[in-house]
Amino acid sequence: MKRNRFTITFICCFVGILLFSLPLAAQSKSDQVKKLKDQAAAAERAKDHRAAADAYAQVLAITPNDAEAYYRKGFAHYSLKENDQAAIDLSQALTKGYKPQLNIYKVRYYVYLEQKNYDAALADIQKGLEITPNDFDFLNSIGEISLERKQYPEALTAFQKASVVSPNNGDLYYNIARVNFAMGDAKAQAAAAESALAKGTRFPGETYHLLADAHQRLRDFPAAIDAYKRAINAKPDVLQAYRNLSEIYRSENRFDDAINVSRQGLGRFVNDGNLYTDLSLYYQLADRPEDAVKAGLSAVQLLPDKPAGYTILCRAYNDTKNYPSAVEACNKALKLKPGDGETLFYLGRAFDLLGDTPRATAEAKKNYEAEATKYYAQAVAGLMDNVQKDASSSESWYLLGNAYFTDNQREKALEAYRKTIDLSPKFAKARYNLGILYTLLKQKTAAVEQYDRLKDVDARLADRLRAEIDRM
Repeated sequence: MKRNRFTITFICCFVGILLFSLPLAAQSKSDQVKKLKDQAAAAERAKDHRAAADAYAQVLAITPNDAEAYYRKGFAHYSLKENDQAAIDLSQALTKGYKPQLNIYKVRYYVYLEQKNYDAALADIQKGLEITPNDFDFLNSIGEISLERKQYPEALTAFQKASVVSPNNGDLYYNIARVNFAMGDAKAQAAAAESALAKGTRFPGETYHLLADAHQRLRDFPAAIDAYKRAINAKPDVLQAYRNLSEIYRSENRFDDAINVSRQGLGRFVNDGNLYTDLSLYYQLADRPEDAVKAGLSAVQLLPDKPAGYTILCRAYNDTKNYPSAVEACNKALKLKPGDGETLFYLGRAFDLLGDTPRATAEAKKNYEAEATKYYAQAVAGLMDNVQKDASSSESWYLLGNAYFTDNQREKALEAYRKTIDLSPKFAKARYNLGILYTLLKQKTAAVEQYDRLKDVDARLADRLRAEIDRM
């Protein structure tokens, strides 16, 4: 009997152990998951995204259908810029039934944006907008994606919808200014840039640059000058701001200011050959030919494969009466850019001036004159191509006028000089040449009008024109 009681007692105890061991194991698993989630939450608060991702990975190893853990792990990978894994985990969270789905759309579309997977990003944005139609981030991101894709009307529509939701967002108006720049609407571009600055955009330098560009295209040069100065002060590492500002000064006959701005740019961009090319031109216009040659030599040294430096160096050599070097520089430019009208004009001028040198024989003069005539005629065609490509360049119209003048096409020269002055009313040399042309055509009233306009722009050139008028 004792043996039987012992056996029964043992069996009962064994069954009891089995009955109580299963709940204890389940309880232990739950505790482990809770502990890991607490660790992950603490890591999130400390912004230790790596530790958070690792903890949630351990949670998912125990409970592979935990939608919340997938979402949190995906967010941690997003914070670590591990976008591929973030996209996988966030998609798993959605599949496992994570709620609210809006949270996933708001994070996952950012992941897709950084991957430049714009179609997937737009799909999440549209799903998000079905839930919250006036979400600023979604609306704004449609605009940014459309802008990136150069779908400008769509970008403008999206940004305008976003502006209704967030009317005081300066960055939004900065983007609207960018769209209008791309669409060529200078007036709207200026208005949006002004709003962006008034509303405190985080991109003041870029916005001032957009504002300056708009004023430049609207031919409001004082406003453009002020905005470019502010752009440079706010963001001095934008090369184009220096070049555009100095070019406005050139068109305003303020050559010393153009020189100073170019030199300021070279202080920031020490080895930029384009700035040296610009500087050479401004030195020439300021009647500093030796300085122009030095700047031109720097330009071709820094940009030996670009024709513009050789072209401007050719012009500088002409001004210093070093005509053989001018011919050499122009030929190098034409080798790099055959048929360039500006270069052909300077080359023609070099041969023209070679024929005027005291040592030139009668036969040499005849040959030089023939070469000059040939290149002047070719220059007209090349310069016509230039103005057709960019009808807003007063310098190109001025050079075309010079080419017509030297090629004895006086009526066409008049038209080109008038166009130059329409674009740049203070272009002194164009106004002087126009006045000289009127004297040759015996149109004294028109010549005097140019003299009167020239007096306030360049007194020295005005006096020279007056002397020619008095000889009529």
